[in-house]
Amino acid sequence: MSTPLASAPAPALDARARLNLNPAHWGVQAVAEIGVAIALAAVLGQVRIFVMPQGGSVSLELLPIIFLAVRRGVVPAATAGLLYGLLQLGLPGAFVYHPAQAALDYPLAFMSLAVAGFVDVRGWRSLTLAVTVALLARFVCHFLSGLIFFAAYAPGWEAPWLYAATYNLLYLAPEGVLTTLLLWPLLKAYDAAFPGRGRRAES
Repeated sequence: MSTPLASAPAPALDARARLNLNPAHWGVQAVAEIGVAIALAAVLGQVRIFVMPQGGSVSLELLPIIFLAVRRGVVPAATAGLLYGLLQLGLPGAFVYHPAQAALDYPLAFMSLAVAGFVDVRGWRSLTLAVTVALLARFVCHFLSGLIFFAAYAPGWEAPWLYAATYNLLYLAPEGVLTTLLLWPLLKAYDAAFPGRGRRAES
């Protein structure tokens, strides 16, 4: 069963619907979408659009998980984010310095994208808000990882917290812009192909 429409009259029920807590209610299609989102994120994460001078790379790996959050709710997207984060630890480019750092930079960072599911996406503004909230949640994970474990890499003239913030923002901001620009037509196409399923993204 897909997530109820965002027009539910009771705010408490609407919030519960956005969480989509019960896997027994997800249905085969939702479970399939979780699998597809993980696979697409893994592929897109290996396709680097460009690499920033400080080392961060820009890709479209956020797109499938945020799409899932908007369509299916918080918990299905968090499940996909957790599994993708764990999968990414075994993919090329993963860097593990400490177990806590690995948890922050991979499973927790991608699970946090699911907060986009709390936003009622009905147009460009709400979509931008959903992506921004998701990016901020992921930024917090990477910022803490950088501040705790990679402060020694900060130049002598730059405070460690500023280094951690700028390092992550310089690649997360472009990813957010690209994700927003591509996500809206994908949501509209999904609505046209599967009317009445998941959350509607009305203009």
